[in-house]
Amino acid sequence: MYDLNDPNHPDYDTLTEDSMLNLLYSLGDTQCETNAFGMDISSPSYHYWLRDLIKVNKCLKAMARKPAFLDSERLIQPVFFGSDMVRLGSDPLLNMLQTVYTVIVTIFDPHEPMPYRPSPYAESFLWAFGQCTYLHEAGFQSPPTMTRENAEQAVMDLNNRLGAWYEYMTQPSFINQCGRNKRNGRDNCKRIHHLIDSLFACYGRLQVVRVDLSYSKDDGSWIDYETARYHREQLCGLFNTHGLFAHLLGFAWKLEWRPQKGFHYHFLFFFNGQKVCNDVMRASQIGQLWAQQITGGQGVYFSCNRKATNRYKFNACGEVAFNDTHKRKGLNKLASYLTKVDEYASMAVQGRTFQTSPAPRLPDGPRVGRPRQQPQSLPNFQPESI
Repeated sequence: MYDLNDPNHPDYDTLTEDSMLNLLYSLGDTQCETNAFGMDISSPSYHYWLRDLIKVNKCLKAMARKPAFLDSERLIQPVFFGSDMVRLGSDPLLNMLQTVYTVIVTIFDPHEPMPYRPSPYAESFLWAFGQCTYLHEAGFQSPPTMTRENAEQAVMDLNNRLGAWYEYMTQPSFINQCGRNKRNGRDNCKRIHHLIDSLFACYGRLQVVRVDLSYSKDDGSWIDYETARYHREQLCGLFNTHGLFAHLLGFAWKLEWRPQKGFHYHFLFFFNGQKVCNDVMRASQIGQLWAQQITGGQGVYFSCNRKATNRYKFNACGEVAFNDTHKRKGLNKLASYLTKVDEYASMAVQGRTFQTSPAPRLPDGPRVGRPRQQPQSLPNFQPESI
């Protein structure tokens, strides 16, 4: 199988299951439930199944790393001493199969669909075990009693399904599915680079403003995706009407979901550098607009432009000239960070998690004015975080 600690593995740079579980414990209205793992929990009413799904996905990855099979000689036990009827006894692997089956079949019941998208691991498990009679009866009722012959057939069927599942996860189609988020991230990165290059082709200087828009500590854990999306749409609706955005040339945003913080947006604004000069004040004004008008006091913001020179090794905030190779390199690194896709965030959110404005088109005909001073060498894009 594949080592998830390998940087080349498709799941390497995604948000960890533990981080997502901590996040889900901090979200939304709560209700008392007993989950599929037999634990009494106080859960967010909308998210507790998602938390179970993340746990199950963690179990499936662990099972995939260390393939194992059931031992019928040790597993088959008489119902009581001297009885001809037997049942399958307690076994870590069998118990895990039953728990995983119960959660996945319940969540992805076609008759009661939930707003989640199965991961490649969950989808392949459904393919291998979805029609398993023994797991259905043991998971939703109780472990059945049977003859020894039927018990041996049941163990054989489970092992055949395990073997098929392990084999499936070595196929290129499965590996391709696991790399879906990385491919989406690369596509997003191409889009934002096309936007940046197109803007510099039309304008000699840009004023880059980066603002993180989120919610207060008291409100963040109660804000659901629909509310966060509504607030973002309200903000974007002002781009063509509010004077603060009169010289806005383009933008990009990314939605993230983190423990204790909940939903929040990273916004990158590109203003006309010949019309806008004070990037720090502009970032604060956008943040105050979000905090006061858009969210009604629930929002908070962080201005990345404030003290950006001291904060970032490659500063991409403020004025960036067409031929400023140092700041252009900072923009490349910022684009890498802004376009990564988290596996479980994308599984939890129904809708966009990243968007850019349309790239401008170069005007037809020769450019007017003095020829540009070309940079000695524009930086090559290398995906990495800042």
